[in-house]
Amino acid sequence: MTETRRSDVSRQSQELLLRGERVFLRHPRIADATNVFNWEGDDEVWRYDPHRPYSRIMAEFLPIFERNYVRGNGRQYWFIIEDEQRKPIGTITYFNIDTRISHVEVGLGFGEKSSWGKGYGAEAIRTLVHYLFMTLNFNRIYAETALANQPARRAFARANFIEVGQIYDPRSSGDPWVLLEIWRRNYYDFSNSHA
Repeated sequence: MTETRRSDVSRQSQELLLRGERVFLRHPRIADATNVFNWEGDDEVWRYDPHRPYSRIMAEFLPIFERNYVRGNGRQYWFIIEDEQRKPIGTITYFNIDTRISHVEVGLGFGEKSSWGKGYGAEAIRTLVHYLFMTLNFNRIYAETALANQPARRAFARANFIEVGQIYDPRSSGDPWVLLEIWRRNYYDFSNSHA
């Protein structure tokens, strides 16, 4: 990624508030550290991902959170997902940006278990996808998740991602993973047919 594009993306994501029908995606603040720390330490939240970014103590986590989530590292861009009452319920991110071919990866972390199964994940994905296609002009957005992670697979399907097939994730314990994707041309087709 060029420095100019990195600066533009970083500046835009720091000032953003993205709105869905029921969710808000906003830039992380240092006050979010406690929620994210607790979510990352929850075995049930992370049961499908063996490579969770877990710190054992808040003093260890806080500088990492400030550097990567709040200030941004220039390679991965985070949002806090809030529900309609503006309560933080999870995180969503985009990363692995390839500007040569205009592809980007997204990831969803849903920490607030009382919000599971209510459609917030799919809506957060749709909200971020709209931003990535319409504002940042990516052509392809993809995600990778464990084959066993049915909740994530359903959320991405509801956000119009197509499962491409199984992949091997070298970070995993050998369990199969799934590649999901959505292309800008399909997004336009879907958006126009539901307008």
